[in-house]
Amino acid sequence: MSSITYSERIKIETFCELGLSNIQMGVRLNRSPSTISYELSRCQPYQAELAQTDAEYKRSRCGRETKLSDELKQKILNHLRLSWSPGMIAHEFKLGPV
Repeated sequence: MSSITYSERIKIETFCELGLSNIQMGVRLNRSPSTISYELSRCQPYQAELAQTDAEYKRSRCGRETKLSDELKQKILNHLRLSWSPGMIAHEFKLGPV
């Protein structure tokens, strides 16, 4: 299932204020109770806006970090613009096989 939306986070905040359990929240949102539990762990007391900010930050940090420095990346892009093949660039900068 997809990520929790901001509108769902607002509902979770309201459900918390009403004293609903994770299971009850999960049923109403069609989400697993463990998903609700993870979401509630983002901040205490739960606030939809802070949880959304946390989720956006974590999403921006996910993925693999590049092994290329900004300088090397720029050099590679310049060579690509000059119609160099990836193999020629790898050989030029001793980057290994492509």
